[in-house]
Amino acid sequence: MDRPPVPITSLTPELAEQLRGRALDVLSYLVKTNSATTYFKESDVLSRFRSALHLTDGSSNGLLQAVDQTCSAKELFEVYHNNVALSVYEDYLPFISRFFEQPCKKSSVENLMAPGLPCFIAHSSGTSGGATKHFPKYRHPDHMSMSTSEAMKMSNPTSKSGGKNCIMYSLGYRQVVAPLDEDGNMDGQIPVCLMTSGVIRVSNNMVVERDAIYSTIKVPNCSSPLAVSFIPNYKSFLFMHALFALVEPKLETINTLFTTTCRDLCRAIHDHWDDFIHCIETGTIPDLEGIEQVKNNLQRFLKPNPDRAGELREIGRATGTPGWFRQIWPELRAILATASGPFATVIPEIRHYIGPDVSLQTLSIASSEAFLALAYDPTDLNLYKIVGSDDVIEFLPVDEPEESKYLAQTVLLPQACARDTNAHPYNRKTENGKKNKKGLTTRDTGSRDTPGEMVETAGDETRERHTLATDIESMHIRIANEVTTETQLRSVIDTTSDLLGGVSEFCVCTDYRESVGRYAFFVELQGNLGKDSAATPAALHDELQKLNENYLRDSQSGKIGVPAVRVLRPGTFGDFREWKIRTNNIAAGQVKVPIVVWDDVNRAWLEERVMRDI
Repeated sequence: MDRPPVPITSLTPELAEQLRGRALDVLSYLVKTNSATTYFKESDVLSRFRSALHLTDGSSNGLLQAVDQTCSAKELFEVYHNNVALSVYEDYLPFISRFFEQPCKKSSVENLMAPGLPCFIAHSSGTSGGATKHFPKYRHPDHMSMSTSEAMKMSNPTSKSGGKNCIMYSLGYRQVVAPLDEDGNMDGQIPVCLMTSGVIRVSNNMVVERDAIYSTIKVPNCSSPLAVSFIPNYKSFLFMHALFALVEPKLETINTLFTTTCRDLCRAIHDHWDDFIHCIETGTIPDLEGIEQVKNNLQRFLKPNPDRAGELREIGRATGTPGWFRQIWPELRAILATASGPFATVIPEIRHYIGPDVSLQTLSIASSEAFLALAYDPTDLNLYKIVGSDDVIEFLPVDEPEESKYLAQTVLLPQACARDTNAHPYNRKTENGKKNKKGLTTRDTGSRDTPGEMVETAGDETRERHTLATDIESMHIRIANEVTTETQLRSVIDTTSDLLGGVSEFCVCTDYRESVGRYAFFVELQGNLGKDSAATPAALHDELQKLNENYLRDSQSGKIGVPAVRVLRPGTFGDFREWKIRTNNIAAGQVKVPIVVWDDVNRAWLEERVMRDI
């Protein structure tokens, strides 16, 4: 694999102008395309923007005119930047809720957030315990979907020698919205699903009405039949993907979306090794929970294969030394999974299974709202290029107020710092290496979302002219006046992991069982408890004090106690993902364990599985 060039820390005028032009073109497309929608015409958030564009309101038909298509991109940006305030999900909710009215009338939802009807409605996974949010997603022209297309291409690489890919995605959905026309007839079916599920459907022109046909198909370069993607039960989903992957001796890549899912796959192969060999030898699909509706379609693709079963039996459950998976699949070359941020803790366990000759590669970062970044160097698990070709991405320095006038364009992120709050948006800059909150103007609304997740700018690259960013953060915990970030929590676990005997996964919550509040670290270990584990709470406390000045101050003043460490039964986090999928009706394969747990139900579930307190 060719390594990309070293990031640069400043832009030439030519590169800056090209980046600026692309950002303006994307914004121009978004505004001009969405200006004829109900949301644009009726949203209070955009009222000032409409006035600045001299658009008149009609008494019954909303706006009498849309944005002038001849308006230059530069003019439009000027007006947009100065007149569009930050918005929150509650601003969209009165509009999005129309999709869930009974009955859903096509006249109420057509051209609602973007032209036409959405291809799917993405739902958030609700990792922080909050209510599910919904984001209608529409089809856009190719030039507005380049980043998504590139990510899809990377997720299913084409082998030069006929090798196979194990791609663990779900095509399930939470519900289907079926708008009714004026005659009361159903006019299409819109799945409510995970962002990844919806993108796969759109990229492959897969509609809900043909799901029964899709479940009978097996894509030639994939190890699993499509029927596996319709299994709602997480453990059955893992089992079937593992089974069909084990049948294929020429497997080259495993794509699990997240490293935590890959870890669960590794453990499933280990725990059910003999069962897999029996299934392959006899060509039998076992009676697993949640596969009833697709079992016949699975069975037709699994034939008795005693030769492959014999090969696997001879290899055995060889987990004592690193690289067991290369014995199973000699041509395995890459694991594709998001491995940055909260997904980094399971990397050592995965590397033990795959060995040194199989690379772990990250592909992209996306959310339910929008597509954010593509991997810059796939083998650098925490460095991404901010693409900005599908949506408009802006950044807010963490020390600035959450107001739209402080937002900076990605074209300026690597430049020298300038804190002039009156600077023109083209000239407002943020220093390379500084943390910024990410803000979005999505192609499916045209409004500016309040900045959320944090990134740290890391420079620019010259080949494709993208801003680079690292250190994605999305959660924090707080007891007193401190704010401890996701990155800091991961850091202290990394530093103290050996004391415990190797932490596989963890999460943190506030603990008020004693008079002084403290952090409680729920940990799942890779092996046995370390002989020096008793020193872990004090070591965590010390590391948190080093990383966080406010934590140091508040702990010294008695506001924060020494952390609790709660060791969970082996396999707990895998069971947690299965439980969330089952109870929340979330598609298999893409549920995440939050680094910070606030929800009482989640916390109670974890507490029931504590094996030991340290």
